[in-house]
Amino acid sequence: MEITITGTKVQVVGDKIIGFALNNLVNRFEATTDKDESWEYQLKVYMHIPKKYNIINLNRDSVDKNKIYVDLTRDMMPYGGRYTLQFVCMKDTEVFHTEKFDIWVEESLDPASAYCSIPSEFYQFEEGIKQIYNDCVEIYEQIQSGGTLDIDGINGGDAFGTK
Repeated sequence: MEITITGTKVQVVGDKIIGFALNNLVNRFEATTDKDESWEYQLKVYMHIPKKYNIINLNRDSVDKNKIYVDLTRDMMPYGGRYTLQFVCMKDTEVFHTEKFDIWVEESLDPASAYCSIPSEFYQFEEGIKQIYNDCVEIYEQIQSGGTLDIDGINGGDAFGTK
């Protein structure tokens, strides 16, 4: 994707997909501007689903001073879907906004957002731990009641782990 800013006009050429949701520091968002390096830029971001806003500060390229960019982090555009963007240009007390434009972020599999944040395997471990606890409680109660402890039923008949 190539983005050119001329005054308040924004031209986007090419694929409008910026990357995948939850990518971190692997996608660079950049644009070429007609304003000199005395102008600072921000990017206003509107996420359509869920409806959220973000503001991202943009850097100037150290070699090509007409390039502005940011290396996107996972929290800047965390959801897949359509985003509406707008550049904000600032110099001293002067501020102007460009026209808005849309880009897309591809969906990523994110089990934490769709399911409980605890992986299923931990619930499976928990069931085994509960069974061990219940077995221990049963043995403790037998010992406390003075009953006979059936060691043949413990650990498959190897209560002391000697077999």
